[in-house]
Amino acid sequence: MFSGEIAHQLDEKKRIRIPAKFKIDPNEFLLSKGVNHCIYVTPKDVVETKASEYKSKISEFDREGQFAISAYMASFKPITMDQHGRVSLPPDLIEYAGIKKNVVTIGSFDRLEIWGEETRAELFKEKTFDDYINILAERIK
Repeated sequence: MFSGEIAHQLDEKKRIRIPAKFKIDPNEFLLSKGVNHCIYVTPKDVVETKASEYKSKISEFDREGQFAISAYMASFKPITMDQHGRVSLPPDLIEYAGIKKNVVTIGSFDRLEIWGEETRAELFKEKTFDDYINILAERIK
């Protein structure tokens, strides 16, 4: 399980280091677009389980549902990590997440979320920590 938050930076070659606290095997994880304009780093087995579940619940004759599955599955990319532990972030994911230089990596249960610092600050200024905890409490009743 991943938890916590670490701020770091994108280098000039558009790479980041996955913080040591969140050490991952790049062969076992995938990058993808996440909800709210972040990048997900998700274990392959979790992706396979969700893909199977979604495929079984959406009819092949549901055109819009099939487009949704295509969009979801198309965003997954393998992780390219160099010998120094730096992960290359694809340009489309950098743009999607609004990453300029500063990055925040967050552990979120079974995945990591990579946020552009400015994007995250903008989205999270809408509510306080207490507001979000109250929302969580309501939703898990």
